[in-house]
Amino acid sequence: YFAAGGNSALPYDEEVLLSYEGGFKASMMDGLARLNGAVFYYDYTDYQAFLFTGVGGVVINRDAENIGAELDLQLSPADGWDIMLGASWYDAEVKDVQPTYAPELQGFGLVRYEWSALTGTMAIQADFSYSDEFYYNLRNFDADKFDSYTLYNARLSWLSANHDWELALAARNLTDERA
Repeated sequence: YFAAGGNSALPYDEEVLLSYEGGFKASMMDGLARLNGAVFYYDYTDYQAFLFTGVGGVVINRDAENIGAELDLQLSPADGWDIMLGASWYDAEVKDVQPTYAPELQGFGLVRYEWSALTGTMAIQADFSYSDEFYYNLRNFDADKFDSYTLYNARLSWLSANHDWELALAARNLTDERA
């Protein structure tokens, strides 16, 4: 039984974060493209991390540092076309362990074409997303690691002129990748 506010028999310290972030947004190609970027640095004192132990878990405190960067590009090179690409890099360290759910590299992309059809709008789209491997437990055993994966999706849709109706055929995870 846990009362509101937690159980004092399971103590942990307050987490303190010192954060620095910066970024930019740039329009290019007469407004047909936009490039966005960001970098960040997080310095934690007594980062609160959840550690699975047996069939339960505990919260532990460790000092931690996170450094990362993100970049994405959005293009509309011609009528009906939208293209998006993005990537992120993340270096996270919790003292003596690798943090959970923190892939070092991730990426995504999307290509979409839209045109007038049947008194509405048709669209076809393909996209992908990539994630590097990552741990799902602070113990960092190989058995606690998800492998990297890439997912591919496709979509064909029709949207009514008044936007009240949409019909879509979507295929997700076309290569049956385990994620």
